[in-house]
Amino acid sequence: MKTKLSLLLVLPLVAFGAQNRPGAPVPPAPAPTPTPAATCPADGSNAACPLNALTLATPTTLSSAQLIFAIEEERVAHDIYAAAAARWNLRVFANIAESEARHAAAVTQLAATVGVLPPPANAGVYVTADLQAFYDQLLVLVNGSATGALGAGALIEETDIADLRRLSAQATDEGSKAVIANLASASVNHLGAFVRNLAAAGVTYQPQVLTAEEFATMTSAAPGRGGLGKGYGMGGGNGASGADCLGTCPATPAPANPSNAGRGYRGGR
Repeated sequence: MKTKLSLLLVLPLVAFGAQNRPGAPVPPAPAPTPTPAATCPADGSNAACPLNALTLATPTTLSSAQLIFAIEEERVAHDIYAAAAARWNLRVFANIAESEARHAAAVTQLAATVGVLPPPANAGVYVTADLQAFYDQLLVLVNGSATGALGAGALIEETDIADLRRLSAQATDEGSKAVIANLASASVNHLGAFVRNLAAAGVTYQPQVLTAEEFATMTSAAPGRGGLGKGYGMGGGNGASGADCLGTCPATPAPANPSNAGRGYRGGR
């Protein structure tokens, strides 16, 4: 990845107010078909998240490098949101941090099908140098202001969507594709949540990774419906409409005073 990390410190937020196969081959198993949540839980409950009931039997076709990167990318998101939740009194951070922990667990489950073990989980510490640098820069935004933390969240989700799209193109088994589609759909929901919270604070977020058209389509989707529609999905069709995996309920206002950074998967490229 060739992320322009320096851009993170000058996110263009336009403020209008305050700111892992022994034996014979295993026949393919049907892809999981989780049911989306019908509504956005008022209490932020995650019981309806499709990843909660996900089970995998077929070995993933993703490489160990791809799996480790994906796990650590989800951990970066979790750790940033946990840090933001500790600093700022906004429910969206704690809610989405919980969701990201499940996402990392889902990719870890994929890795287990081919015997790949993830690195030890230590908050703020990653074996992937690019992700370490990304985290360090994002943390500066989190500590700067509530709106800076929300902007960091939006950038994380934009980047995850782009990375998951590339990862899906490299996966050839249906189980992996299903997991990736669920993760991407949740990221769309999370992106919308951060954008709405910024808007409630009088700040307009400008996309850094997605095109303006993609961004508008995704963020205009109703909460809990996802935004990876035709043309933007993980391989066409109508896209994955994900459950509301936390943090995508209507915005909680932030306190009154509070170039393309996408990263590709290493290995197998």
